[in-house]
Amino acid sequence: MAGPGPLSDLRLKDYREPVIEFICRRCDRHGAIERKLLVKAFGAGVSFAVLRRRMAMGCERMQTPEGDKCGAHFPSLGDIDGPDGSQS
Repeated sequence: MAGPGPLSDLRLKDYREPVIEFICRRCDRHGAIERKLLVKAFGAGVSFAVLRRRMAMGCERMQTPEGDKCGAHFPSLGDIDGPDGSQS
């Protein structure tokens, strides 16, 4: 379960843009996915924190001894990097 943070409270149902962009500046992972496909796959009640972890699955920086160091984020939600909202 996601801890408190900018993405843990925001849910897919709260965001109405038709396309959601996903970017990681650290590993160059990026993509854009139709919101309706995400709703179909995960449900409208899913948090962006959960979506972030699912979309970054396989990232070796997600679980490090120092915690989550993955830079994956959703730029349309605010230009934030990582789970705590800190900028790189």
